[in-house]
Amino acid sequence: MTHLTWSDDIGKRVRTGDWEDQAVSTVTKVNEAIREGRSEVAAQLIDYFMEEAKVVQFIYDTWTPGFLEWLTQEGYGEQELAAAVEDLRTELAMLDGTPFDGDALWLALGEQAGRLTHAVRAELIETEAALAEFDAIRVAWRRLHDRWADFLSGIMKLCADRFGEAALEDVYRYALEPYIQERYMVYDLREQDYADTVFRNVYTSFEAMRSHLVGPDRMGDIECTEHEDRWVFQFDPCGSGGRQVRGIDTEESPPDPQRALRFGVTSEEHDWAWNSKGVCYYCAHCCFTLELLPAERWGHPVRRVDPPLYPDDTVGENPKPCTWTVYKTLDAIPEDTYTRIGRTKPPTP
Repeated sequence: MTHLTWSDDIGKRVRTGDWEDQAVSTVTKVNEAIREGRSEVAAQLIDYFMEEAKVVQFIYDTWTPGFLEWLTQEGYGEQELAAAVEDLRTELAMLDGTPFDGDALWLALGEQAGRLTHAVRAELIETEAALAEFDAIRVAWRRLHDRWADFLSGIMKLCADRFGEAALEDVYRYALEPYIQERYMVYDLREQDYADTVFRNVYTSFEAMRSHLVGPDRMGDIECTEHEDRWVFQFDPCGSGGRQVRGIDTEESPPDPQRALRFGVTSEEHDWAWNSKGVCYYCAHCCFTLELLPAERWGHPVRRVDPPLYPDDTVGENPKPCTWTVYKTLDAIPEDTYTRIGRTKPPTP
């Protein structure tokens, strides 16, 4: 039975269960608890679903001002930028035509989830009604999440269109720094051994990608295979960049390959995008946060990411999933993980 407990290793609440169980979405766990009449567990898991979502909401609230500040500092006129952002909000309007406002939608979602949590906890709602209400919360989060990802990608596209694709390196380095400090400096191998980071690395991989609602049904279920030297995660698709590069819009209309180009894919090779063409601009943040910046700062990536490339991996009946790999030791990280980001694998300490 899944429940929540405190982790001193991570410094927050976590879900119990082995890695196989962690691959099951929190959405599924909530639904199971509701159906089985475990009202208190269901209520806590609904709250934890929002805690997972908060991880992603924090990203968007942290990155957005950074990207906009960089554009302003580089000479993108304030009025012109404000108009471009408003056009983007209109392009990503909700179904009722309301321009996209991520923070307002997040607060409304919190109120919706809070009401359901209290109703379930006090057993003031019937099973089928609770299931339907929770699915409405999942859908509302998906709609918010997907628009956030497209909104940020739209801002990146403004940057690339005005200053050239190579400028994305500068804007990423500027905008991501607070996020790096909060989320990834805990992996600094100058401060602790690699072995002491592995549990956090694997757990937060599950947690973050559950919150992106990965998978074909957008439930957050993850494929994970453990090998002797590594764990391999697959997201089919990832709910943010993977969805974008397949050309799936915020309301899950049939894929349109041309839509992937709306929010940008690399046309040149860059260290910050695995020296590959066809990397969506949004996906490049994984290269920065998980590989390039950690390798620059303490010599080794946190995880390996193998993204689908447009169009070869994204168009057709069997598009390629995104893959993350967490290695159990530094030795196990292959040489090409370094060379593809312009680095050399350092000697094992």
